[in-house]
Amino acid sequence: MFNALSTSRVTTPRVSPQQWVMPRTARDHASLTRLLQAAAERQTKPVGKSALATLLGESPQTITNWASRGVSDQGALKAQRTHGISASWVVDGVEPMLVAPEATAEPPSPLTSDDSDWGDIEGYAQAVGLSEGVEAQEYAETHKLKFRADSLRKKRLNPRNLAVFYGDGDSMEPRIHSGDAVLFDQSDTRPRDGQLYVILVPGAGAESYTVKRCELLDDLVLFKADNPKGDHGWKKPRRMDDPKRPIKIIGRVRWIGSWEG
Repeated sequence: MFNALSTSRVTTPRVSPQQWVMPRTARDHASLTRLLQAAAERQTKPVGKSALATLLGESPQTITNWASRGVSDQGALKAQRTHGISASWVVDGVEPMLVAPEATAEPPSPLTSDDSDWGDIEGYAQAVGLSEGVEAQEYAETHKLKFRADSLRKKRLNPRNLAVFYGDGDSMEPRIHSGDAVLFDQSDTRPRDGQLYVILVPGAGAESYTVKRCELLDDLVLFKADNPKGDHGWKKPRRMDDPKRPIKIIGRVRWIGSWEG
């Protein structure tokens, strides 16, 4: 999922944005349709392809390419930076459609910079439990980890939202082993079936961090261990909305690093 610079919603005009969008041709890519819709809402008037090209400072041929191939990541980021149109909305259809105007004043994200081949990710000495969990520390020593900017860009990840903890325990084997580096996206907290998350779980004495897999069952959000035998506290899935021990999602796991053999 592409992370927007802000999740603040913008007050929408009185007229439905669908009424402003020029008719979509059979060849138009869905991402271009979303971009036109968002541009119309931002401008509060109909926006066609020619007007969109002028608005974004792009050539008509670029817009034509987007119609058949989809809006490029660079184009989506430009629309977000210059006009507050969420790149997440354009690329993936993830709301909100618009971001708060002040978010557009921020400097370009390091992951879009052509001057840097690497993105700095914050690493924490804090361990993350793969079993019952590791008590959340009041503070932890940090260090910088280098990840290739082009790899982050392909995954649509913003270094500012990423962090690394280190695994401790065996309840998530064979996917995660004790000592593995676990990179997670703190801006991605929407539960998705089958995905791994760093979560914060209340304990008898204090809250603890752990990594568990999400399972969606009808309207229930559950978290479970891949290896229940590795942790007696996670032999059965737990509900996220447990009234006694509610679970808080810290971020979705996007990369796991470990040695082979």
